[in-house]
Parts: sequence; structure tokens; C-alpha cells
Amino acid sequence: MLQVPFNLTFDFLWLHQWTLVRRHLVVEKSGFGSRVAKYQHRFCNSEFGTLKFTAQELAIVCELFLRGAQTAGELRPRAGRMATFAAADEVEQVLNALAARADGPYVVRLTREPGRRDARYAHCFADLPAAPAGEPALHPASSVAQLELRVAALEAALVQIKAELPPHS
Repeated sequence: MLQVPFNLTFDFLWLHQWTLVRRHLVVEKSGFGSRVAKYQHRFCNSEFGTLKFTAQELAIVCELFLRGAQTAGELRPRAGRMATFAAADEVEQVLNALAARADGPYVVRLTREPGRRDARYAHCFADLPAAPAGEPALHPASSVAQLELRVAALEAALVQIKAELPPHS
């Protein structure tokens, strides 16, 4: 059974689901006679979102949302249910492309944990997962460049939000 690490109330979930529907980021896709409401995201690859991902990029981002930080080897079979990957190297290429995109890094490579063979990757849509004690959270060679890209993206988003606000009187 899936263990949720925090308490979620029905009211909390309903309010956030309703907010996403109202913003057109989620649409209900339940069929006639369906016992359970089903929803489809629209935050990317739609007229309502500015993000455009390939099928492989979307599969990887969805898996990182769902399961948290993972290695490329873990991502290949899991994301393979939504998009095909010919080889393990292809997953690495997609992860590197997501990390180097001009509109902001969407994934980051974490430092390899002691006792693990490969480094894990995490999405950048929320706070980074905590690093093991004594280790930096980001890969040291790319941390400054990725932070600079992230700050530039945040500054651009702030300018856009300020432009959408009504004039202050």
C-alpha cells in the first residue's frame, strides 16, 4: 500500500483540484457512467501552457513528479510506459536536454550517494530534495550555471507577473 508522507484532507485536495480546473491546467476526462473522476493535465503541450515537451521529456518529468529523484536506469522502464526509449543512453540524453534547456533547467543531477552506482535526477519545479549529510545537493560542476539559469527564469517570470497586475493607485 502506498504510504503518503503527510496528511491530506478531502477539503485540501478538493480546493487544489478545483483551483487547477479553474485555471484550465487540469480538465475532467471521466466517461459516462464512470465511478471515479479522472483528470488530464494541461500544464504543458496545450494552448493553456507555455511549456512544450517531447513525449520522452514529458514521461521523465511525470515520473520525477510521481516518484521523486531517480537514476536514469530507474527512469527508463518507468517512463517507458509513456514513451519509448531505445537505449539507456537515450534517457541520459533527454535528462541532459531537460537540464540545459534555455527556458530553465527542468531537472538537476544530484551528487551520487555513497553506496549507489549512479547519480539521481530530480525535477526543478519544487525545492530540491535534501542531500545526504556532508554533501552538496547539486552536482558541483554544474551548480553555479544551473542556479544562474534558474534565477534568470525566475526574474523573467516576475517581470511577466508584474506586467499582468493592475496599475497601483
